[in-house]
Amino acid sequence: MKKNKEIAEKGNNLLLAGFVSAFFDIVKHFISDFDNRQKVKKIDKYQEGLQNVEHLIVRLEEKLEQHRRDIEELKNRLMWGNIVIIALLLINLYHLILH
Repeated sequence: MKKNKEIAEKGNNLLLAGFVSAFFDIVKHFISDFDNRQKVKKIDKYQEGLQNVEHLIVRLEEKLEQHRRDIEELKNRLMWGNIVIIALLLINLYHLILH
């Protein structure tokens, strides 16, 4: 009987040791998963920030292109305005000289 009790106690001790070991392995697994999730969240934050910067750069490029078109349009208007002013000045000079 003593032998059976000793074997049962050893079995219980081995079973308890197995459960404790399994518990710590599971806890270790959850801790590593938590750490990995935190790293992924950080990476996602950086990617989101980069996407925001990319979006802002694209918007800036579009605005620059629009400003370039506006500048070209203003240059053309100024050139034609100057041509009209010169033509009117020549007409006035012509009238002044002839009359």
